Amino acid sequence: MKTIVKIAFICFISLAVIGCKKYADDYKDFLDNKEIKYSGKIAKAGYNTGNLRAQLVWNPSPDPSISKYVITWNNGASKLEVPATSHNPSDVVKVIIPNLDEYVYTFSVVSYDSDGNKSIATEINNVRVYGATYISTLLNRSVNATEPYTFLADGTLRLNFNKRDTMNVATTIRYTNSAGTTEERQLLADDNSIIIPNYKLGTNIQFRSSYYPEIGSIDAFNAAQFTDFPVIIKVTECDKSLFKELRLPTDIASEYGWILPHVWDNIKGQDQGFHTGGSGMPQWFTFDMGQQVQLDNFRLWQRENALYSVGNIKVFEVWGSNNPNADGTWASWTKLQTFTSFKPSGLPKGQNTDADKAFAQAGEKFTFPTNISTYRYLRFKVLETWGGEGYLHFSEFTFYKRN
Repeated sequence: MKTIVKIAFICFISLAVIGCKKYADDYKDFLDNKEIKYSGKIAKAGYNTGNLRAQLVWNPSPDPSISKYVITWNNGASKLEVPATSHNPSDVVKVIIPNLDEYVYTFSVVSYDSDGNKSIATEINNVRVYGATYISTLLNRSVNATEPYTFLADGTLRLNFNKRDTMNVATTIRYTNSAGTTEERQLLADDNSIIIPNYKLGTNIQFRSSYYPEIGSIDAFNAAQFTDFPVIIKVTECDKSLFKELRLPTDIASEYGWILPHVWDNIKGQDQGFHTGGSGMPQWFTFDMGQQVQLDNFRLWQRENALYSVGNIKVFEVWGSNNPNADGTWASWTKLQTFTSFKPSGLPKGQNTDADKAFAQAGEKFTFPTNISTYRYLRFKVLETWGGEGYLHFSEFTFYKRN
């Protein structure tokens, strides 16, 4: 009985071995008795976006048998073959994929050897390609609204912009030069101003900014259109040597030796200037600038030992004329603007901060409307002083004209 059991066990084991061996060899029928061989795949794959194109980048496989790479996208409907020129894994392969739509793509990269063996595919996902839709969202860099431009001491023009957007690359400035031809200059991303040394006064300036949609983009994108820069008006100081007092019959007289010509003698911060008597408000005075000009602005310096107090001017009007009536009446005068002096802190009379003092000592700036005519004679009509006094005083003023 034991012999029969042993014989049966041996037969069972033999059949199992024979059966397994036949099963293990079955795959050869499907592979035509050939072994599967995979080529080495690429490493560290990535991309850089562009304008209706993309750049794929990767490190090549060290497998020396690799002869080409095949890139597919659009679910395999589009294909690009690239020859393998390096097998050094520290090198970087860069491939431009052109003629794409503005879309988000997935690319598949497969290595092939000379025998046609291929690697496992490497996918590069979420490759965003940019185009017209992205361009439509771009805005040109903003101009410094407080001081859009400045003329330097040598007469050259400086354009001033606000701090750039993070992805701004540059801003193209287009203008007419002194020879009458169109010229372009580049405002770099980290610069907030640019010098235009040969600008032709009175001509238009335009600008257009460019941006990278992503870090590493192979293309910069320009905003759709150029923007007009604010109109450039060259402003220069009026010649004070031409100024003269024009004393008309109704004008207020000076007192204490503080005569009107002291306010155009370029001496600021001293205890001198123009001072009137206490006849009450309003009071007015007149002077001749010596030439007919279109005024842009002026700066006025208070009497420094009484800042924002006593008789320093607070509310006043400026009038212009080219042929003032000799009798001192107002019929021949045109009001240019009503101005109110400003105190940065807003504190009550007698309380001045360092900012208040610095603001007044720099000369407070008052700007005329842009559409005023040209005038030779000016008349100040003072309505209110900082201290509510019936007299006025101030140290100096300087006028600027548009050329």
